[in-house]
Amino acid sequence: MKNYKNILSILLFFCISLKINATSYNSFGQTGLINIPSAEVHSEQSIFFTFKRTNYTKLGTITVTPFDWLEASFFYYRPDDLRWGGPDGAKGLYLDKGFNIKFSYKPKSIILPKMAIGLDDFAGTGQFSKEYLAATYSFNNLKFTTGIGWGKFVGDNSINNPLGFLATGFKQRQMTSDNFARGGQLSSDLWFRGDATIFAGLEINSGIKGLKLKIESNPFDYLKFGCCGEGVSENTNILRKSESDINFGFSYKYKNFGNIDFSYIKGNTWNIAISAGFSSSKPIRKKNKFTPSIKNSDYQLNKKNEFYLDLLENLNNNKLFLQTANLSENSLDITVDSSDHFNPIIYSSRSAYIANEVASFNNIKIDKINIGHISRGSQINSISYKNTDLNLEERYPNSLIKRNTKIEDNHPYEYTNHEFKPIINFPVIINTLAPDIRTHIGSPERFLYSGLGIKLETEIQLNREYVIYSSIGKNIWNNFDRKVSAPSSGLELVRTQVVDYLQQSSDSVYVSLLKLERIWEPRKAIYSKISVGLLEPMYGGVASEIMYKPFDLNFAFSYEYNSVKKRDFDQKFDFLPYETSTSHFNVAYYHSYSNILAKWSYGKYLAKDVGYTLDLSRRMPSGWTAGIFFSQTNVSAEEFGEGSFDKGFYFAFPLSIFSKEYSKSVRGFRLRTMTRDGGQKLELTNRLIDSFYGSTSTEINENWDKYLN
Repeated sequence: MKNYKNILSILLFFCISLKINATSYNSFGQTGLINIPSAEVHSEQSIFFTFKRTNYTKLGTITVTPFDWLEASFFYYRPDDLRWGGPDGAKGLYLDKGFNIKFSYKPKSIILPKMAIGLDDFAGTGQFSKEYLAATYSFNNLKFTTGIGWGKFVGDNSINNPLGFLATGFKQRQMTSDNFARGGQLSSDLWFRGDATIFAGLEINSGIKGLKLKIESNPFDYLKFGCCGEGVSENTNILRKSESDINFGFSYKYKNFGNIDFSYIKGNTWNIAISAGFSSSKPIRKKNKFTPSIKNSDYQLNKKNEFYLDLLENLNNNKLFLQTANLSENSLDITVDSSDHFNPIIYSSRSAYIANEVASFNNIKIDKINIGHISRGSQINSISYKNTDLNLEERYPNSLIKRNTKIEDNHPYEYTNHEFKPIINFPVIINTLAPDIRTHIGSPERFLYSGLGIKLETEIQLNREYVIYSSIGKNIWNNFDRKVSAPSSGLELVRTQVVDYLQQSSDSVYVSLLKLERIWEPRKAIYSKISVGLLEPMYGGVASEIMYKPFDLNFAFSYEYNSVKKRDFDQKFDFLPYETSTSHFNVAYYHSYSNILAKWSYGKYLAKDVGYTLDLSRRMPSGWTAGIFFSQTNVSAEEFGEGSFDKGFYFAFPLSIFSKEYSKSVRGFRLRTMTRDGGQKLELTNRLIDSFYGSTSTEINENWDKYLN
């Protein structure tokens, strides 16, 4: 141990003039060192994937940082030495999964360190179940982390639980068969209980940009930590033997896109971990400055009509599509739609600026320009700008412009009375040809089954309210035939036959979606939707929803009723005998200060069970979203099966962060920890409760930083 102290002293002296790098992920996808966590988290709106490999284990983690104080991760773990199917089962097929969460806090005092509290594998099988408190000191040349851990943190060097003075219950960690029997249980009666251990580590810059040395204590007993599944093998004791209390290694970070760690753990094992991802808090590519292309054409018409045609041409050339216009005295009312922007301040301020410039070309004096946005035939907002605020060169502060601007909700169809109405040649047909990647994740026999194909997605706009959607795919390659479909459920098989759909639809052309849909606003702030056809890959029928979303409140309420029949496995036009109806009452509340969107629904699910779903997410104005959900119904844990209840997580990010231009396109990922039949809803697109962004004053006002952006 003395040698380690001497080495550390030399390294600290050598690095005295260096500057420490930013955060990196440890082997488990947590912001930290090699195996232990630190008190830090990555920048908010981060999404990273970490893959770890040693000579006896593989682990993959998805880590999301919705806030600069919260880090959440989901992992899959496959040890090569453990058995699946009992003590005599196949070796190397055991597969585990779980959630980790960390709350970080940075005191205002520069003397105090960052601090964090964490729960690992808190709703899984308990193979990694542990809790910790950590503190991280950051200096110019190094970071020092220390902390105390419980549960699977504890190895040979343990101490009595310091929380024992609070209550005697903290002194013992008594696990029962109920704690992790089916997974999915929180087992909060174990948290921070039993013996504890102290851990510590250093991160030191090497002097090479992006490269740092990590040294940490090794508190774990690897015959307990990540062990022992459904049985050990003849290799377990050899592979998991620990010969050192110190882990060390190097970590290389490339800008803000991830890190590669190569380390030597427990005195006998090489470990490699690779993390890759990004943060959406700032665009990865800087956006082009708003410099619209505006020209003055000579249509040889009367003054007003020439203005309207100039306005139409210039707005359309800048991808702000004019729907209607009305010029009266010193005021101009126009409505637009945008293919690239869902941000109401961007599309309205740009439209107002262009309109003001076109008015100047035509010697028309305008004091006020009212911009409305048309969505599915309804005007969802009205934003009124003063012409004196529409200046790219000499800008007033956004706070002053906001004060001068009037925001309100108009009657949804008042725009139909406008004087100028460009002719739209319906039907409008939009075709998109794209790869079709289908996956089935998390089977013990094989972690990932996948298929590659090509799909044609078509949108036919019959008019402003009626649209036909279709998605038709053709398989090129897949390995779904290697997976055995063996659903075992006491409920109707509403989702667990997913493998049958993947296998039998891969033989030829399959139709994932084919529906006629109408969305309209029959009354102010009341939106309606009805869809008929093949609604999703597994169900077809009729889906309906009605929503109340008032302009001046952050609440939305909706009711949906669906009558469906189960589709045949080949995903063409035949159906299976099972049919049912589902219905849900939905409530959504958006907290603008934190950007937290809470959604709660109660009703009847596909397997005819009844209960509720809670969905909590952070939804940023940029389009970045990350959230978790769970459903509890009147199905018991025994009937539901492994996992106990339905739960999962999702995230989505705007593709525009990778581009110099804006785009409405987003990409996302949604994963359930287990595919089960309880608590299952239809997988519908265009749910009203998730639509019509920009239809409330809050959603408009949270975007003022994008004025004339």
